[in-house]
Amino acid sequence: MIGFSLLYIYKSKANYYLVVRAYNVIEYSILAYFFTLFIKNKVINNVLLYSTIVYLIFCIYDYIIEKVPEIPFIPFSVEHILLLIFIVYYFFEIMNESVTEPVYQKAIFWICVAFIINSSGNFFLFLYSKNSYNDDIFRRQYTIIYTTVSVIKNLLLCISIVIKETPKNDSDEVVFDVDLDSFNPSKKKN
Repeated sequence: MIGFSLLYIYKSKANYYLVVRAYNVIEYSILAYFFTLFIKNKVINNVLLYSTIVYLIFCIYDYIIEKVPEIPFIPFSVEHILLLIFIVYYFFEIMNESVTEPVYQKAIFWICVAFIINSSGNFFLFLYSKNSYNDDIFRRQYTIIYTTVSVIKNLLLCISIVIKETPKNDSDEVVFDVDLDSFNPSKKKN
């Protein structure tokens, strides 16, 4: 809302691009923190948290070297590739643990799928936009692709909101007491 006000009401493109850059950093920071809540590996969590600082420095550097204020396509691309890496790692973690319920019955699954589609759909678009954004035909295609990916992401985020997760109880886990020293290990001793 602030960005559109600056662009269309106050006719200030430079401030609009600054707000877009700030939004980009805030978005990545919030998503990085969100995924640290679900990733169990402490090293990856620290990398994810410290990547926000490195990403902020990168965005500031990109802003400083920019000759003319424009949409920050390279920082957008870096954000999306980083998010893809961490989301794929999260799915790797889930695949390695034993689950008692299907993974698609958890809200985090739908959030991850939404951001995978968003990041993969926009990564190459932003990368290519650096050189082609001034072409009118490309701008129309850009708008169609970006809008479609954003709508799909938002629909998947809506699905994640309505998912009812079953509360996790420690008593739900089945314990199978096995005595490996006896001849019949599955029979209980009296």
